[in-house]
Amino acid sequence: MFMDSLAYLFPYHEQQQLFLFTRSYLASYLSEPGKSGEYFANFVIQFFYLPYTGKSILAFILSCLYLLPVLINRRLTAKNDPLQIALLPPLYLFIQFETPDFELCRITSLFCTFLVTYLLSLLPRKAFCYAAIPCFALTGFMLGWIYPAVVFAILLLTTCSARMFPLFITNLKIYTSCTILCLAIYASCTFYSFVRAYNMRERLLIETENHVKKQEWEQVLSCAKKYRGESQLMDYFCNMALYHTGRMPYDLLKYTQSYGINSLFLPWVGDPRQSRYGHYLYEQLGYINEAQRWASEALVVYGETAPTLLNLIRYNIVNGRQEVAMRFIRILKQSLFYSKQAEEYEKLVPTGKVPGLASVSLQKGKKARFANIRNLGPELVFICEQDPANRMAFEYLMSYLILSNKTEQFVKYLPRIKQFSYPEMPPLYQTLLDNYKQTHNSL
Repeated sequence: MFMDSLAYLFPYHEQQQLFLFTRSYLASYLSEPGKSGEYFANFVIQFFYLPYTGKSILAFILSCLYLLPVLINRRLTAKNDPLQIALLPPLYLFIQFETPDFELCRITSLFCTFLVTYLLSLLPRKAFCYAAIPCFALTGFMLGWIYPAVVFAILLLTTCSARMFPLFITNLKIYTSCTILCLAIYASCTFYSFVRAYNMRERLLIETENHVKKQEWEQVLSCAKKYRGESQLMDYFCNMALYHTGRMPYDLLKYTQSYGINSLFLPWVGDPRQSRYGHYLYEQLGYINEAQRWASEALVVYGETAPTLLNLIRYNIVNGRQEVAMRFIRILKQSLFYSKQAEEYEKLVPTGKVPGLASVSLQKGKKARFANIRNLGPELVFICEQDPANRMAFEYLMSYLILSNKTEQFVKYLPRIKQFSYPEMPPLYQTLLDNYKQTHNSL
C-alpha cells in the first residue's frame, strides 16, 4: 500500500518537516514536555526523501506496534492472545495515515513506548513491576501521557484475553475459529475504512504539485482531467501546464476555469495554506521579488522546510542578497539529504545567477512600485511593458482579459503577439477579435 496507493503521502510529509543535526534543533524539542516524540518523528520523516527507505521504515514501525505487545504478552503470561487485540492500534493508525495532515509522531511515540515496555519485560517479573511505574511516568513526560495510557490499556486487554479466554474455550477447533473470525473482522473493517477514507481529490492535488516541481506538464494536465469537482489550486496548476505545453492560447476554455481570473493565480487573501503555492507562477514569470514574498510568507506559516529554504536561497542569490542567501544555506547544510544542494548553491552565491532562474529586467530610472497582491492583471501589464519578449506574461495577460471579459483591452494588447513566433493567429484570439469588429461595425 505504501508503494502504490499511499505513495504520494511520503514526499508530502517529507516536504513539511526539516530535520537538522544541531544542538539548537534538539534543544527546541527537549525544552517542552511531550515534544521528544515529534523529534523522533521528524528524524524518521527525513528518510521519506528516499523512495524505498522511508516506506520500509514506516512499515517496520507499524508492524512493531503489533509485534511488541505480542512479545510482551508472551513474556508476562507465556500465552498468546486469541483475539489478536494488538492488531487494532497499527490498523487504526494505518487508516489515519491516509489523511495528509495526520501527525506521524502518534505512530513513533507509541512505538517508543512499546519498545521501552518490551525492554522492561526482559527483566524478572518483580523487577518489571517496580520499574514499570517510574518508566511509564518518564515516558509520559517525554512523549505525552496518552501513550503510556494506551500501552497499558492494550497490554491489560491482551493479558486478560490470553489468560481468561482459554478457561472458557478448551476446544482447539473453536479456539482457532475464534482467532480466524477476529482476523476476518479486522481485515473487513480495515478494508471498508480504508476505501471510505481514501480521498482521490487530495491525492491528485498532491501528485499534481509534485509534477509541477519536476516540470512534468503533460502529467499535470492528465491529473487535471481526472480531477472531479472544483479546485482553485488545480485550475492554477492546470493553466501553468497549458502555457508550458503551448496550449494556452488554443485550449484555455476547454478546461474548467471555475474561478474566473482567479483560476490563473492565487490572490493573497490571508489564507496561510495558500502561501506554499503562490511563488510558482511569479517565479516562472520572472517576477522574482513577488515570488520571494510568497516564499517568505510560507516561511512564517510553515517554518523552515526544505522547499521554502531552497526557494529563498535561489531568490536571494538572483536578487543580489548574498548574506541572506548564506543564512539559509547554513541551515540546509545541517540536514542529511539537502546538504549537497546547499553546497552547490553556496558556489553560486558570488555569481548572482541560478541556472533556470531569470528575473525580469527592470528599466532604469523607473520608480519603485508595490505589487498588486489581489489582482494579477496590473502585474502582467507591468511585466509586459518591462519585458516585451516575455511570452508567458503575454499569454497570461490575454487569458486574464478573456476570463474577465475585457474585450477592448484584449484588442488593445493583441498586437503584441507579433513579437512571438506563432504559426498563425490562435483560433480563440481570432474569434474574439472578429466578434469585437462585428460589434463595433454594427454600431
